Amino acid sequence: MKEQTAKELVVRAGHALIESGLIARTWGNVSCRVDKNTFVITPSGRSYETLTPEEVVLCNIEDASYQGDIKPSSEKRIHALLYRTRPDINFVIHTHQPQASAVSTFGLPSMPVSSYKSLPTQVPVASYGLPGTKKLRNNIETTLQNYNGNALMMEHHGALCFGEDYEATFFTAKELENACQSYIRSKYLEVSLKKEWKEEEFFHYYISKATGNSSIVLGDPLPFNGSERTQNGFILESDRNKEYQFTDPGLPPEAQLHSTIYQSREDINVILNNTNAYVLASSLANTILRPLLDDFAQIVGPSVRCAASTKPEDIVKALRGRLGVLVPGAGALCCAATKSDAHAVAQVMQKDALAQISASLFGKAKPLSLFDCKLMHFVYTKSYAKKA
Repeated sequence: MKEQTAKELVVRAGHALIESGLIARTWGNVSCRVDKNTFVITPSGRSYETLTPEEVVLCNIEDASYQGDIKPSSEKRIHALLYRTRPDINFVIHTHQPQASAVSTFGLPSMPVSSYKSLPTQVPVASYGLPGTKKLRNNIETTLQNYNGNALMMEHHGALCFGEDYEATFFTAKELENACQSYIRSKYLEVSLKKEWKEEEFFHYYISKATGNSSIVLGDPLPFNGSERTQNGFILESDRNKEYQFTDPGLPPEAQLHSTIYQSREDINVILNNTNAYVLASSLANTILRPLLDDFAQIVGPSVRCAASTKPEDIVKALRGRLGVLVPGAGALCCAATKSDAHAVAQVMQKDALAQISASLFGKAKPLSLFDCKLMHFVYTKSYAKKA
């Protein structure tokens, strides 16, 4: 295949993955084999929406080396490993897709598959290793031994899908997400003794188990707003034409909450209210979101706590030193320096909530170690986030 054609296919795949929801922001990576010696791969920390063929990087299959000023994905050696190990592979997609990421936290050696012909009967899960490390590559290499399937999951990380071309690989990624969702639902039916899947009953089952209170239902979220800092105050989503000043006397309770957050945290300029069903269920379960997924650890940090109540003082206390806080019955407040970063906090928070709720069907979920979490968060905030 011509190098330019391969680069155009990688860009096309990136756009398609964004549209399908299998990839968000700059997470994951895509590559295409050019010939027996080289492949092209997405660059590190660049948005898929604006990616051009000129930014896609040519790498050697033997050692993942490259030339030029644009750095390839930090997972380039995993892609090189796949191309070396499997001559039949010409395209690779690594995603942090929500359902597959959730299944990767269950502590299973593999996930059984029954009704998806594009997938093997068992999709293996490679043991955990920090992103971009030799340990992760070695674990994937071990998983690939005597395995001829077209997908695998990486514990606490996401999925790898590969195939003979772009179309086959993209289809596998979509099928894997559907298969993982089906697996989670079948496990719920097994442990709950329910006859059919109903989303509201699934969340009610989780909240009841977590709290011991069967009377709590998901319902509509409490009316909380997001906001954005201005030069001397902030604007609430509900009051687009009104700017609250930090010096205003007698602020209403919600405005006082946002005022307190901004005045106590110079690193926060945007606050979003995340009412995703998994996040809302977590807030009603009065739980702590811990880092089951490494992108949560990278972006959010060691945990997200649940406020003791909806009172501003309790919310501010639970948010201290963090970028997110669960608010009982209102979902979560997700905070960051920019709107894009606040959306990233919201995205990984709802992925982690999905994983934590789903993993509870298999017993107590085991989060990443505090050391690994702090290391990833440090590296992300000091280097990778600046690229994004």
